[in-house]
Amino acid sequence: MEEKAKLSEEFELHLLERYNHWLTHIEAVHHEEVVAVKKELSGVLTEAKQEKHARILGEIVQLHEKVTHLSWLSEHLKILHDLSHTFSKTYDEKEILAKAFELVSRVMRTDAFFIAFYDEGDDEINISITIDDGVNYGPLKIPYGEGIISKVIATRETVHLRTSRDETVGASAVRWGNPDNDTNTCIFVPLMLGNQMKGVISAQSYRSFAYKKEHEELLKIIGSQVASAVETARLYDRMYQMSFRDELTGILNYRAFHRDLENLLSQKQSVALIMLDSDHLKKVNDRYGHHVGDALISCIAEALKSNAEPCESVYRYAGDEFMFLSPGATLDKAMMKVQFIREYLHNHPLIYQGKLIPATVSVGIALSPDHAHSADGLKRAADEALYRSKNNGKNCATVYGAG
Repeated sequence: MEEKAKLSEEFELHLLERYNHWLTHIEAVHHEEVVAVKKELSGVLTEAKQEKHARILGEIVQLHEKVTHLSWLSEHLKILHDLSHTFSKTYDEKEILAKAFELVSRVMRTDAFFIAFYDEGDDEINISITIDDGVNYGPLKIPYGEGIISKVIATRETVHLRTSRDETVGASAVRWGNPDNDTNTCIFVPLMLGNQMKGVISAQSYRSFAYKKEHEELLKIIGSQVASAVETARLYDRMYQMSFRDELTGILNYRAFHRDLENLLSQKQSVALIMLDSDHLKKVNDRYGHHVGDALISCIAEALKSNAEPCESVYRYAGDEFMFLSPGATLDKAMMKVQFIREYLHNHPLIYQGKLIPATVSVGIALSPDHAHSADGLKRAADEALYRSKNNGKNCATVYGAG
């Protein structure tokens, strides 16, 4: 009996030494070794002690798993920092998505990959980037309501398919492998921005059991950064586009005019510039108020928009001064365009408190390269022609260099 107690005590001391070694080298613990030690407990220790040591072994395994998980994440913190740094320097959505794919490929096997965006209430899912075996097949659209992507959006839960035989309840297995070599392991992670569902990010491999739980967590972190960066980029783009729009009329403004004219001339395209100016805005403002003057400006803008072809652009340059760019137009076409605008204004008069307020314009026309080769030169030519129209009694059109 004493010999058995001594043997049990020696065994426990041996276990404590083993535990101490494992705790000081927790990252090197092997699960199989822990299982083998657990089997040795029976026959040597009492049931009460067996239960106690079994709990200790279980806690060692849990600690090993946690440390392994943290170590795995820490190894990728630099990569995540690189991604965050890149996103902070660009508002280009394509660059953001390409960088996201590059990052995911560095931390996990990524034979296929996509990022899908969805706006609540839409009938379609926009897949902005979809890469299979190095080839980008995006962008493309798929119907909302079918397949795993829709399921992840609806449930806001990650789907992890470990082999090609895995199935998910309520969702057909939409995979993104090529026809000759379909993917096996797939992770579909919801793209979340705070509480808002933004879409799905997916990494896929031709191998079975290619990903661990850690890969799901990492993909969630990357997905969150991608969602935030894309949202910021889209907000920036909206604000940027708004900077080229006139707030009152909704047509393009003087910034857009200079940008577009420079682009046309850099392409060596011929272009007709029609400059228009309201004849009676000051009188209207003085007599009826600036709100009616704004209505007059909007009326002229609508006349220009209604007579612009797809290749043509209209601008509110400043105050009651407008620009009309017609690429490739001849002088005859430019004069005809002016006539159409006059007819529109005549047929759609501004009416205020039962009174008809005529909207007439003075016009100057200049052509490139006939009258000028530079943007500034063309604008000066049209401006000079417009000045002549004003001096000739208004409500008329003058071509630069004519009489």
